[in-house]
Amino acid sequence: MKTKKLFILWAILSTMLISTSRVEAQKNDISSQITLANEFYHEKNYQAAADIFEKLIDQGEINGFLYYNLGNTYMRLGNTGSAILNYLRAQLLLPRNENLDANLRYAINQTQDQLSPSRGGLIPSLLFWVDSISLIEHFEILILFNIIFWCICIGSLYYRKPPWKSLKKISMAILLLAFFSTGTKYHLLSEHKIGVIMDKKVDVKSDRNTQNVTLFELHEGAIISVNQEDREWAHISVSADKSGWIPIESIDY
Repeated sequence: MKTKKLFILWAILSTMLISTSRVEAQKNDISSQITLANEFYHEKNYQAAADIFEKLIDQGEINGFLYYNLGNTYMRLGNTGSAILNYLRAQLLLPRNENLDANLRYAINQTQDQLSPSRGGLIPSLLFWVDSISLIEHFEILILFNIIFWCICIGSLYYRKPPWKSLKKISMAILLLAFFSTGTKYHLLSEHKIGVIMDKKVDVKSDRNTQNVTLFELHEGAIISVNQEDREWAHISVSADKSGWIPIESIDY
């Protein structure tokens, strides 16, 4: 019986060690690939660098700096649409990176339409901090204030004094604000889709047919709001009074 228990324990420990070594090996492999891509970039072999960055993203590696580096690489390749697309993806994870913001502004200025991302309405303007905090950071802050609130609740059970009651009310107010802010951020990201025109030129139509009237044109790198998707077409807008339909294959998110 003891031998059997020791064997089971040995098997569990071996499995844990193998899993840990695999994770470490995977991390080392990713780091080596990023290093290689950066070397290609500095050697001005931009296409090779872009291929490695794209491969890592396809493998599920989600990292703001990875998107940022890919955006820089596409900018060097003269692919403005892909550069802006990856800068926008990087902004979701690095909302306060000044270099990223500067590069995105520069890339937008190189486009024919020079369209910047829309803010998404009145509520984001009132909650001015929402744009500068990522969704992951929102959840981290929410968890933190939730823990603080319940710690104060437990403390108020033992110390029934006025300061504890005040702390409980303040922490509850902050927690509710954190809930509302996180919900707003999630709603904006899930409902307010931002796309980028990837074709050199696309005609914006009055309806879902190439034979319909062309309302206006958009060009590579134009940032748009995607309001609706209908099979091969997407209804987009660039302002409150300027919208129409374009082929969905001409945009990316």
